[in-house]
Amino acid sequence: MVRRQAATQEIDCAASRCIFNQAISNNCSCGASSNHGRYVSCVAHTVKALSSCGLLPKKCKGKVTRCAARSTCGKEGFSTCTPTCVTDVSTGAMTCSDDPTETCTTDADCGKCHIRKDGTCPDGTTVGSGSCCPTCAALVCSPAPAAGPGCACTSDADCASGNCCEAVGVCG
Repeated sequence: MVRRQAATQEIDCAASRCIFNQAISNNCSCGASSNHGRYVSCVAHTVKALSSCGLLPKKCKGKVTRCAARSTCGKEGFSTCTPTCVTDVSTGAMTCSDDPTETCTTDADCGKCHIRKDGTCPDGTTVGSGSCCPTCAALVCSPAPAAGPGCACTSDADCASGNCCEAVGVCG
């Protein structure tokens, strides 16, 4: 008996989120959302459609939706608070801005981003808006992942739309 071994492939959900970030933004406007729950629900439906048409790996659905949940979208009066790693110019030592006894090499070493009411972020954190998930770089068009018919990347405009299938109203 010959036993076949399934190829294990690491799925990069952050990269998948960034690939379809524009499609999610087109369907679910963070800035125009008046209700956080509706915004997260919109993202969840878009993510489900992307996964159903074979574009977004099923294993990434929860992680992509969690970025919407960890956002200020639809939450008026709230900010993101991100601890930062700073360099002391006199010594060159790198420490967390909110805890100078903690050494760091990147902001990620200093803790996680949190959503708080405006004006309540702790000293030493960077105040912002949007999602606590890392910012995505601008995409350059590349061949589309295997998906249903009608979904192909032929220009940067296709890529900017997330190169989604009919289920999210971008290709067809």
